[in-house]
Amino acid sequence: MEKYLLRVELLTDAVFGSGSSETGFIDAGVLHDKYGFVYINAKTLKGKLGEMASVFVNMLKKMDGCEGLAKVFHKKKEELFGIPGEYDHNRLKFSDCEIKKDIRKYYKSFMKDSKINPQEILESLTYIQTQTSIDYNTGVAKRNSLRNLRVINRGLVLYSSIYSPQRLDDDAKILLSSACSFLRHLGSNETKGKGRVRTKLLSEGKDISKEYIKLLGKKVGAGV
Repeated sequence: MEKYLLRVELLTDAVFGSGSSETGFIDAGVLHDKYGFVYINAKTLKGKLGEMASVFVNMLKKMDGCEGLAKVFHKKKEELFGIPGEYDHNRLKFSDCEIKKDIRKYYKSFMKDSKINPQEILESLTYIQTQTSIDYNTGVAKRNSLRNLRVINRGLVLYSSIYSPQRLDDDAKILLSSACSFLRHLGSNETKGKGRVRTKLLSEGKDISKEYIKLLGKKVGAGV
């Protein structure tokens, strides 16, 4: 089994909604574990990368002379991300996208002595934002539209482990690297400037994204 690491840096504040409210006045909370650390759900992350892989394949289809490459990478996308409704044990497996393990371990050690609690962790990583909807005919806030939501601070770096049951060939790495480079937003409120991200694909601590995107350039240039 091969292991890769996806590094996700939040360039803007982000909202990874939990789908539920919090006790008190917060209408929309964010995903966080029992220790207060925020994260991105593995299934959500894999779905977004699969989406970006499809965008990449569709881009190749529209490029002159790249029809053959598009077919190759379409097949590779199905191998890595699967076909909807079909199970394949050879597909990529993702972990939740979380703060680095060593950092979580460090802060969790303080919780044992009650020097810090999960709510304090959560509040240090997020803030509360108030939003309302405007009636564009009157220019006044709509009645009962005021909402408080929890937002994750920009600058946070999260990591997801990517496991492949089989060795990835160059085409698979090109597809995965390209999907990562196409991934520019995560979470909700994208139209309001939230969730802009920068991603890197790491192997044994080395960023391999650029290396395999350059290899793609050679393939496109050679028409293979």
